[in-house]
Amino acid sequence: MNRPPFSPDTARSAGQNLGLSPHQVTEQTNAYGVVVDVTLLQAQEAGEYRSTEDELFVLADVLWCRTKDLMGIESPCTLTELLLVRQFSTDRLARSIGMDTAQYERVEDTNSWSGDGRQTSALLRVLDLTPSGSPKPPGSPSHRSRRSRDSRGRHGVVADHADSAR
Repeated sequence: MNRPPFSPDTARSAGQNLGLSPHQVTEQTNAYGVVVDVTLLQAQEAGEYRSTEDELFVLADVLWCRTKDLMGIESPCTLTELLLVRQFSTDRLARSIGMDTAQYERVEDTNSWSGDGRQTSALLRVLDLTPSGSPKPPGSPSHRSRRSRDSRGRHGVVADHADSAR
């Protein structure tokens, strides 16, 4: 899988705002079971290294910030961004929807949804999406349409398949 987007400035700023030194951030990250060293953290903060999914999730927890902020995005617009902001790894999402990990990775690589009706329903449920592809507002059965940054993006591909599968 490709590395998730990462905002070095947000990571550096969040650590500073908490008064954490790079050494303290790495200690906390290691305590979560994701082994990193100060050199790797400094490379992340310099923009020379992009985190793995697990590193991104743990770093967001350690720095007390939202995953989407560490990714440097305003709101998720692709299937990949949606799963990451909800802290689903590719493997975990694939298992959750009953799809082989390699098949799911092809979906991301090709921007083409190949899931069957059951997998599509599971995807919508797991990522808390409506059939139109928009996240469900909390406590509301209705939803508002959102415009994707890329109308051909993964998010739209899933929504198109979901609408036609009804």
